[in-house]
Order: sequence, then structure tokens, then C-alpha cells
Amino acid sequence: MSKLSPYQRSTIEIGRHRIVTVIFLVVGEVVFLAATWIPDSDPSDRKRNSLSQDGQTDRDDEKPATSNHKAEYSVANDWEAKVGKVEQAFPGSKTPEMARIRERLKFLSQNLTRSELSEDACAKIVQSLDALQQQAAKLSAISKRPSINAEGIDEAIAASAQSLQIAEQETTRLAREQAERIVRREREPVIRRIRLAKQDQLDQAIELRRRIAEMQREREESSAKSARENALQNEMRDVEKFLQPFTAPGNLQPNSDSNPWDVERTFDSKPVSLARLQRLGALEQTMEGLERLYIFGGGKNPTVNNPRPLGSFPEYWAQKLKKPHILQPVKRAQQLLRDHGQALVEQQLLSP
Repeated sequence: MSKLSPYQRSTIEIGRHRIVTVIFLVVGEVVFLAATWIPDSDPSDRKRNSLSQDGQTDRDDEKPATSNHKAEYSVANDWEAKVGKVEQAFPGSKTPEMARIRERLKFLSQNLTRSELSEDACAKIVQSLDALQQQAAKLSAISKRPSINAEGIDEAIAASAQSLQIAEQETTRLAREQAERIVRREREPVIRRIRLAKQDQLDQAIELRRRIAEMQREREESSAKSARENALQNEMRDVEKFLQPFTAPGNLQPNSDSNPWDVERTFDSKPVSLARLQRLGALEQTMEGLERLYIFGGGKNPTVNNPRPLGSFPEYWAQKLKKPHILQPVKRAQQLLRDHGQALVEQQLLSP
């Protein structure tokens, strides 16, 4: 798309006026030359021609007259063509200046066509007409309006509209963000205090819930402990009767996960460990579990040699467990350990 700035338009207008001025001057010069040469060529030339042709024959007089008539006709047609070319070189605008120039060119063409000119006059007039045609061509080139690309204009307008829309959106976004930052900056101290107070309340609530849960757990544990203690007291007679090989202080502890003959002798004298009995598998309700409990609790041979008193718990003898008078007290001792093991630890009748 061609687009002229105000400065460019003013420059073009100045150049156009200058060329029009030059054209007026050139047209004036051509008219002046024509007016100068046309009067001089009429009386004197004819007089000189008549004097020079006095000595010639009538036949010679008739022949140049015919030639001069043909030359005058050719020159007349040539002047019309030359002036016509000059007029065609001018822009087609209908301004007052162009109208005056066309009138002068028409007047010039008529005078040149009717006049008889010498070779020098014709040469100078032709030279002036050529210069005038060049100036007319320059004026015509300047007077042409630049071509306008409508599609390009539409695209430029659309692009400008899109850019404007994007700029408006960006401006709106920046303004909104700025407003949000101002609001946050003003509200931040208040929000911080509220947040800290809320966090304090939350921490207090968490601590309160923890204390309540701990108190509830302690109460439940106390209640369960009381229940276990009461249950143990109800069977304390059997505990004292069948669990003396385990509750009495001693220096022997189970030392294996499966072998009751593998024992550990400790420096401190204390009851048997409930955890070690469980790890040994002596509390499992199987014949193998009963046998392991029987070997450790009733073993008096040099291998085990449990120094604790037996009470009503039978002494270990190989292949004797299946006998009813051996099996029943061992099963009763295992049941008491399973049912009241935690209570026995709490009462310090068993080690943890």
C-alpha cells in the first residue's frame, strides 16, 4: 500500500507548481518564437524569392511553386502532430492551468500551421516543443495518484484493530493485577494477624484433642488394667499353685525361638520373661507348645535345671506329657499365662 506523508505531499505539490511554471514559460517561449519568426518570414522571404527567380524560365517558376506547396502542406501536418504529442503528454486533469495551456497550444498549432517558417525557426521551435513535451511528461508523472491496495488496507486495518484489542486486554490485565496487589498489600497485615490467630486456635484445638485422647486412653488403659487385675485376683489361687516355676525369681531365662533346652543364665534374679516365653512358642495351644513349656518349667536335670520352685507344676520327664496327671497341670499353667500374662507383668509376677 502506498501512503504519502504530509511532508511528501507538500514536496510533490511544490514540484508540480514549479513544472507548471516552467511549462508556462516554455509555452510562452514557443509562442514568442512563433510570433517572431512568422511575421519576418512572410514579406521579406517572398520578396527575396521573387528577385532571385526573375532570370528563370516560366517552366522553372511553375516547378518550385508546386514543390513549395507540397512542403507547406507537409510542415503544416508535422506541426499539428508535434503540438498534438505535446498536448497528449500533459495530464488529463481539468484544472484552470491545464485549460489555459491547452488554449495556448491550440493557438500555437493554428499559427504554426498557417505560417511559412525558415529552417532555423523550425529547428528552434521544434527544440522548444521537445523541451515542453519533457516538462509535460514530468508533470504528468507527478500528477498520477499512487495506486491504493484495498486488500492491503483491509489487512492493515484488521491488524491495527487486533493490536488495539490486544493492547486493551493487556492494559486491563495489568490494571487488575495492580489493583489486586494494592488490595493484598493493604490487607496483608490484617490477614496475617487473622491467620496467626487462626493457627494459634488450631494448635490449641490440636493440643486439646491430643490431651483428651491421651486422657481417654489412660482412662481406658486404667479401666482395662483394673479389669485384668480383677480377673487375675479371681484366679490368684491357681496362679500361685501352677505358675511358681515362672513367677518365682530366678536366674534362668529362655534363649531360643524353638529350643527349650537353650537357656540363658542372668546375673539378676527375676521372674521369667513373658516375651521370651512367647518367642519360644511355649504359649501356643499345641502339643509342641505344651512340651516346650513343660521342659522349661519342670526341667530339673543338669541341662536346664530351673532353680525356681515347682509348686503344682509337674517335673519334666521324657515321654510323660501325654499322661493326664501331667498334661492337665501343664495346660492349666499355659492357659493362665495366656489369659493373665499382661496382668502378671503389671503385678510384677512376670518380667516383661
